[in-house]
Amino acid sequence: MKKLLALLMVLCMVVALAACKGTEKQNPDFEINVCIASEPETIDPSLVSSVDGSTYTQHQFENLMKYQLLATNAADDPNMKGTEVVCGQAKSYTVSDDQKVYTFTLRDDIYWSDGQAVTAKDWVYSWQRLVDPATAADYGYFLDGIVVNAAEIQAGEKDKSELGIKAVDDKTLEVTLCSPCTYFLEMCAFASLVPLRQDVVESSETWTEPATIVVNGPYKITEWQHDSYIKMEKNEKYYDLAKLGPKSITWWLSDSETAILSSYQSGEYQFIESFPSDMIASLRESGDCFINPYVGTYYLYLNCEKIQDWRVRAAMVLSVDRENIVNNVTQGGQAPATGFVASGILDSTGKNFAFGVSELGAIYNTLKGMYPDADLSTYAGRCELAKQLYQAAVDEGKWDPSTTIVYNFNTSEAHKAIAEACGQDRQTVLGIKITLENQEWGTYTTGLGEHNFGVARLGWIADYNDPITYLELLVTGNSYNYGLYSDPTFDAKIAAAKSMAAGADRDNTLYEAEETLFGEGGFPVCPIYYYTNMYCNKGVTNIGYTTMGYFFFMYAKEGK
Repeated sequence: MKKLLALLMVLCMVVALAACKGTEKQNPDFEINVCIASEPETIDPSLVSSVDGSTYTQHQFENLMKYQLLATNAADDPNMKGTEVVCGQAKSYTVSDDQKVYTFTLRDDIYWSDGQAVTAKDWVYSWQRLVDPATAADYGYFLDGIVVNAAEIQAGEKDKSELGIKAVDDKTLEVTLCSPCTYFLEMCAFASLVPLRQDVVESSETWTEPATIVVNGPYKITEWQHDSYIKMEKNEKYYDLAKLGPKSITWWLSDSETAILSSYQSGEYQFIESFPSDMIASLRESGDCFINPYVGTYYLYLNCEKIQDWRVRAAMVLSVDRENIVNNVTQGGQAPATGFVASGILDSTGKNFAFGVSELGAIYNTLKGMYPDADLSTYAGRCELAKQLYQAAVDEGKWDPSTTIVYNFNTSEAHKAIAEACGQDRQTVLGIKITLENQEWGTYTTGLGEHNFGVARLGWIADYNDPITYLELLVTGNSYNYGLYSDPTFDAKIAAAKSMAAGADRDNTLYEAEETLFGEGGFPVCPIYYYTNMYCNKGVTNIGYTTMGYFFFMYAKEGK
């Protein structure tokens, strides 16, 4: 009856309502203003390494697979929808009997924003560019052990043309894997693997600027006032144009939580991800602040070259009062981290990997085996073992207690508060001298790459739901192994796991790998907490979200 009534209204009013549900009419001039981060280091998909950079990429480029909104809510916000991975630029795919060859057939109606057809060779170029050592992409390792010859190309042993990807014809793309990979289709929705036009990328070093960028996704950058805002408008060549929501999306760029909240409260911004932690309670009470599940770990790198004795690193990890940080500093529903792999990553049985071996978690489980009399279930007990390990290193001349450790973090009121709490814990428990230094994001990431720190904060959000997305970061030579950790046993376990089929043997190998990180010779990272995703939303509905931290505004609607 409702469908018939809607049809009659369409006939009478001669109005196309294809982009609307029922009879609700959307404002064609609807624009949204969002702030999720400061100035991105880059928006080149091959070079992007942050969640915000990937979010910008997902709005401008579409991959073989994409995240599609579900009808169910993602959190306690009725305006936020969950997502699932479905075909994007690919209209279908087939998988060989041995699960190693994926053949994608592209849609017939996909075009670049300049009107040129999107073809299979655009993925070939993009993926080859990513793994090419000359590109120096942080995510250059992403296909290692997954796609044939990716690791060898990264190592300089083979040419990028030998990567296991080929364009059979303009509409057919074939990818050959090293071994079956249960999360490969998730990877095919990832920002680093979107198609790129060779002629555009190689036309200019500034090809991502509004005047030169060419995209195949729903929106296209039209303005970029650096350190101020990025504005995107609908891509008129996008196949799903009629269903897109906002006329434009303006991404405001700031790292000041106080200023961001002020702009939100004044109505300048409709959606923000950053605000002072001491405002969370009042924002929750007002109904503006919502909390999403988020598969991520906030952690500290411990520079293994500057803090060489593993016992000192272990003492620094044990002396942090994680419960105090989540209860009194961050106050956003986070959980104290007990391992590096984030809570929410599952093993092959569906069990939460973070607690798959023991409720103690990986940080404490191995140490419990080494020091069975230690009480690692309480902070007081962990501090006692921390003092014991630290003093042993000092007594053996492996650590000079007069050393001052520099703790670096990127500019943020929240990061500063966490750094102060961690520094105070270590000074109180161990007597270690800590100096805090904050830097703007670009300078900070440069320092990470140059390993110019004693301790440095970072957060890692899962790229797909498998422990490898965390553990491979600490393999010798990985571009994200900022603390220069190296352990042949750990490396071998990760390499073995990448070639193993899903199941108990692979699970056990990965559990053993994480426990290696927190045993003798280890402790390259200090996990602090498992993330939640907090945001404030005013007047925007039908936003998409993944637990990997991406927000999708392309189908957003104006709320009442």
